Amino acid sequence: IKRAEVAGDVVARLGLSAEGDESELEELVKARTVRAMVDWLTSRLDDAPVAPPAPRSIPAQSRTEAPAGGDVARPGVAPTRLLPTLVPVAHEPVRPATALAGATLVVTGRGPAADSVAELLRRHGATVRAGTLAEPGPLDGADGLILLEALAGSPEGSAPLLPGAFGLIKQVLAGRPRYVLAAADANAGACTDGLRGLMRTVAREYPSTAARLAIVDGTEPADRLAQQIVDELLAGGDAAVVNRSGRARQTYEMVPASLGPLAAGGAGPAGDGVAEARAVGLDRDSVVVLVGGARGITSWFARALAGAAGCRIELIGRTPRPQRPEDPALAAATDEVSLRAALARQGGAAPAEIARKAQAILAGREVDATVRELGELGAQVRYHALDVRDVEATDRLVAAIHREHGRIDGLVYAAGVIEDKLIADKDPQSFARVFDTKVAGAQAVLDALDRLACAPKFVVFFGSVAATYGNRGQADYAAANDALEAIGARWSTRSGNRCLTVHWGPWAPAEGHSGMVSVELSREYARRGVTLIDPQEGALSLLGELAWGDPALTAVVYTTSAR
Repeated sequence: IKRAEVAGDVVARLGLSAEGDESELEELVKARTVRAMVDWLTSRLDDAPVAPPAPRSIPAQSRTEAPAGGDVARPGVAPTRLLPTLVPVAHEPVRPATALAGATLVVTGRGPAADSVAELLRRHGATVRAGTLAEPGPLDGADGLILLEALAGSPEGSAPLLPGAFGLIKQVLAGRPRYVLAAADANAGACTDGLRGLMRTVAREYPSTAARLAIVDGTEPADRLAQQIVDELLAGGDAAVVNRSGRARQTYEMVPASLGPLAAGGAGPAGDGVAEARAVGLDRDSVVVLVGGARGITSWFARALAGAAGCRIELIGRTPRPQRPEDPALAAATDEVSLRAALARQGGAAPAEIARKAQAILAGREVDATVRELGELGAQVRYHALDVRDVEATDRLVAAIHREHGRIDGLVYAAGVIEDKLIADKDPQSFARVFDTKVAGAQAVLDALDRLACAPKFVVFFGSVAATYGNRGQADYAAANDALEAIGARWSTRSGNRCLTVHWGPWAPAEGHSGMVSVELSREYARRGVTLIDPQEGALSLLGELAWGDPALTAVVYTTSAR
């Protein structure tokens, strides 16, 4: 993030332009030495005349002010509500079948449809290397990868493709192929979890590769499925997800949608959330569990609940809560820079260890601040330190909360980790870590609710717009949040309980809480003119969604900037 900020400033000051394409700055951002940056800039300056530096103005509503002390004041705005909606794909040019002649295509998957795809490709003059995810065969010189494990009749159809398939996809992408296509039965279930988010990100990071997930009707005859899949290889356009399970060829668009007149004007006093909490059925006796709720954006929703309903709040997070007063020398350091300096003065630790200690201290402070603030707002609050990936411990804790109170009225799940890197630099183990933390943790809390036969008024998963649009450097995070939506939708259908995934745009940091972005990233967003969600507005938006939104809805997007 810091290198991106530096690169953007350097390019702006020299009057160069990346013309809105972040990929043009990729090499400069990745440069780790001044010499590498100078070489990149020299080549650009040699190739084009230098234009006068452009004024770096930011729209007033998105401007980030940095007051003394280095903290960022609340720069956010109210988010816009969008619904993921299937719409017909605009007519796109289609390449002739002869375009496949001479191409070498790696096809994984078994079954009648996979056999028909391989046969049709060969008839069009392509060389087909058939294999499986575990044994795909040689990848050198491959012009494309076609994943067919998620088709009806495939013996691999019940196992999730991700995170395991990422390593193979990364290997093929290293050769800059013409095609990366996955095909899936519309009823394939967990097999396809995360593929939409992953393909949307592949399309962003590899614009010269036709990257697509084709969702088909698995009840169609194998030869018809094969024709549809090959047609997707030949189809133009930039739709990373295409649904062909109905009569029309469709894709997803994020369509603005209001909550209706009651939410806009008849919900009660503006900004307090009391009417919304009552509409949801929350009062002082209600119990809401927030996983990942003591820090970041979830703490703001906890505040909204506390202020509007004064309910009982059970916070679960990985951060240990401080057990004793801080060393006065450290307590006087109020930000990361001064805290690192104070730790360094104590001696005996390497820089990396100092950084880890500083982050842990700041995280503990934020937990303490959240618990204190919720109590001041009238809530009964407890904090539990727990890694939600520990399935048995999660099950015991949820059961204990339910046993003590006799109820769980709502559960918000916002756990996750971020390890952003471009696909080319992303280690498969890192991809799996990000993916499994989000997905396995969510499944653990849902399983815990199932074992209690607990019927909460709502379950909310905190997702990300990275899943709905794709995002450079966040293939794992986009896939994980897309999978989160799928898991929640299936659970809602099976259990009859309300489960909503909210894909958030970036929240602004404010008042001792980190939001979704750091101070550095806030400045980078501001430089690019990207607005952030005001934390209070975001929290009240979720209360409004739970109060006035369609209970059958399983996914919604709240963001401020279209991608």
